Amino acid sequence: MKTIIFDLDGTILDTLPDLKTAVNFALAQYELPPVSLEYVRKAVGNGTRMLVRRCIPKGTPETLYNEIFETFRVYYAAHAFEETKPYPGIKEVLIRLKADHQLAVISNKDNDLAKRIITRFFPYLFDIVQGSYLDKPKKPHPYLIEKVLRENNIKREECLFIGDSEVDKETATNAKIKYKLVNYGYRTKEELLNTCPKDTSIDSIPALFAEIIEWKN
Repeated sequence: MKTIIFDLDGTILDTLPDLKTAVNFALAQYELPPVSLEYVRKAVGNGTRMLVRRCIPKGTPETLYNEIFETFRVYYAAHAFEETKPYPGIKEVLIRLKADHQLAVISNKDNDLAKRIITRFFPYLFDIVQGSYLDKPKKPHPYLIEKVLRENNIKREECLFIGDSEVDKETATNAKIKYKLVNYGYRTKEELLNTCPKDTSIDSIPALFAEIIEWKN
């Protein structure tokens, strides 16, 4: 059975509104200026620590940054489901794929939070959910993919990674597995053309399903 690994944010779930709210809550506690949804969209991709770092003013002391991140982390863990929602049609595609594929999620979100989110929005659909750890490398480092492949006896040639950003391309490339990129998430078609000029991105959920079936066959 072939395995399809999905990125979480921007690929199967639109989490931007809750991320923005959590970032701005943390910033407000320290009387720092808020950021826009568009700013957060461009700042995501390398984990929440990097997201917060990109949203605070340059020159912020490291001790203050750590306090802001901890405020963000606690708030987001408690409010991660308020405006987050699956992309239209993705759940139906996952149900169809599950019939003859092993489905996995690999995310830079905290491991426990990633599992909670998947349980909330996609109960029983994913066979494997792997988030990140504070003391381990995050995507685009291949650590998380390598861990999933090793622990589940998955062959690289029977695995496909689906993501929405240059970070996901780098992750799959570093892990030496095939990948496909979508542009309905947090990177536009034009942005992906700029960062991944050799790749053709996928612009809809139905087109993604067709591409996966073509890969399988």
